[in-house]
Amino acid sequence: MRLILAIMLVLNFSAAQAATPAAWKALDTAARAGCGREIVRLASKAKVSGVAGKVSGIGEAKDSDRYYALILDGKTADFKSQWLCLYDKRSKQATAREIEEN
Repeated sequence: MRLILAIMLVLNFSAAQAATPAAWKALDTAARAGCGREIVRLASKAKVSGVAGKVSGIGEAKDSDRYYALILDGKTADFKSQWLCLYDKRSKQATAREIEEN
């Protein structure tokens, strides 16, 4: 999963340079807040402690910059947890799922 996200990040690096630092900071702040709310909605005892990774420019070919992804670290009821969250830049909605290690 992380390899796929890393590849997507490299492929979209040139598009990422077009935005201003302030725009990226605003997007990151909104995504972290939305993802945090969604994670707590899914697991009320979840606590997000940090961001382990970010990917921009996710979407279909015709809509290649719709989503911003975050991999978030934290704990749920004192157990280490990690979540993948997709933040829809248009609707301002977050969708998160816990990453399960095998």
